[in-house]
Amino acid sequence: MRNKQYNNCIVDLKKYGGSSISYLTVSKDLLFFRSNKWNGYFAYREFFNSAIILGNPVIPKKSINEALDDLIKTFSKNKKHLGFFVCTEDFSDILIKKGFKSYFFGKEAIINLKKFDISGKKGWSIRSSINYAKRNKMIVEEYKYSKKRNFDLENKINEISNEWCFGKKNPELDFISGHVNFEDYKNIRYFICKYKGKVVGFINLYPIYGIKSYYLDLTRHGNNSPRGTMDLLYYECIKKLGQEGIEKIYIGLSPLSFLNSFSKEKNQNYLKILYLFQPFLGFIYPCKSEFFYKKKFATDWEPNYICFYPRLSIRTIFSLIHSIYKGGFAGIFIHKIKSIFKK
Repeated sequence: MRNKQYNNCIVDLKKYGGSSISYLTVSKDLLFFRSNKWNGYFAYREFFNSAIILGNPVIPKKSINEALDDLIKTFSKNKKHLGFFVCTEDFSDILIKKGFKSYFFGKEAIINLKKFDISGKKGWSIRSSINYAKRNKMIVEEYKYSKKRNFDLENKINEISNEWCFGKKNPELDFISGHVNFEDYKNIRYFICKYKGKVVGFINLYPIYGIKSYYLDLTRHGNNSPRGTMDLLYYECIKKLGQEGIEKIYIGLSPLSFLNSFSKEKNQNYLKILYLFQPFLGFIYPCKSEFFYKKKFATDWEPNYICFYPRLSIRTIFSLIHSIYKGGFAGIFIHKIKSIFKK
């Protein structure tokens, strides 16, 4: 990654990055829209003459309106459509005032560390998994690679990641999800789970500088990992960050969740269409299983939106799919076909 670009992004990120996925905007695969008139940046990808911007912009609040005006003017002049993927409700409201069309896309699961509790009926399955893991002497450790590298351990983490990806029926997410990387980013934290001295799973977290919280990104385990691997990782990570005074862990968007109960969406026909196409959308992403697992740990949920300017169009949809999955629709179907013949 270009050091100057990365360093500039990190400086802005520490000052203005307040949304859960802000850290993902420093990816080397993204483009940046900046100006000499205001600080910060928009991070985006561009396909089919459309730009898809990742999350809220990393910009001071006082400059948001001016920055958005510049963004719209610049891209409209080149007849390019704009899309914001996964932005918060307060930023969605600002975009609506600028002429964007905003659509509810699901809710993000959050663990408030002061409210998190595994006692009672809700926490039974977590307690059961943790007790099983501890009886089998599974342990969780943090790998502090920024202090001292362990290349053998890194290879094992990469093996787990590759094994997990190979076993999935859906292609690996991009754009909204990071990748295992020990070279470019030094502020990502890795927690690993070991069973009989062997790495069987790991998670990683990104800092959210503006709100003293973390974003949980990758959660992966090997094919033969024992029961309780991921639950133990979550639980020990929550304990560790709680001891450090961290307030929240954002554990990711659950796409298409709460469609039946979300009444603030003005375009109810849009919600009906999403609900009808939920089985097809589940074909490219495991919406239901993701939701039920996150629900086990979540104490709170926050709505997320996708927003488009001047409107939702076919090319912005294709651009969005290409941003999230390498190869777009073609890549998804090729992966599906390959997964059929894996076994």
